[in-house]
Amino acid sequence: MIREILRCIVLNKRNELSKRYKSQPFMSAIKRNFRVGLFDIDFNMHINNSRYMVFMERARWDHPLQTDTWDVMLKEKLNFIVAGIEMGYIREIRVGKKFHVESRYLGWDDKYVYLEQRFIADGKIHAYGLVKGIFLQQGKKALPQDAAKLLGITRAPEALPEHMELWKRLAIAKREYSTASH
Repeated sequence: MIREILRCIVLNKRNELSKRYKSQPFMSAIKRNFRVGLFDIDFNMHINNSRYMVFMERARWDHPLQTDTWDVMLKEKLNFIVAGIEMGYIREIRVGKKFHVESRYLGWDDKYVYLEQRFIADGKIHAYGLVKGIFLQQGKKALPQDAAKLLGITRAPEALPEHMELWKRLAIAKREYSTASH
């Protein structure tokens, strides 16, 4: 990820200097383009399941660059930490194929921030990930609404979509099941 951090520093500086660069709103869908390489595939010649997580991470690093929140996050020592991921695989993405990952923050509750990441090639969704995370500020957990204020989000998001609410309930059920005595 060191390479990704260096890339972000360079792109952030380029964005600052460019007169053509236009920032996106924080809650909008942010796209990052990729191409499936030889190190991304398995014996089936398509993206290995674990590599999807790497693409998701790289796309999340791109989000503050495209929303002009990179400098704020550095200044405020604000860091996004993944607390859970739910993946769905619909279609394979084969070696050499161009695709993009679309990342969109959907909202937050009193503990977590939720985002959705979709893998799109040829205008079709090939995979999707639901991500919940927290923001750490100076190494301590920041309330989602406090992080939102720091990031310039002036209005509360709409209610989380139904599928996110279902996922939240499933996570609670799994946690209760795993801690129950058997």
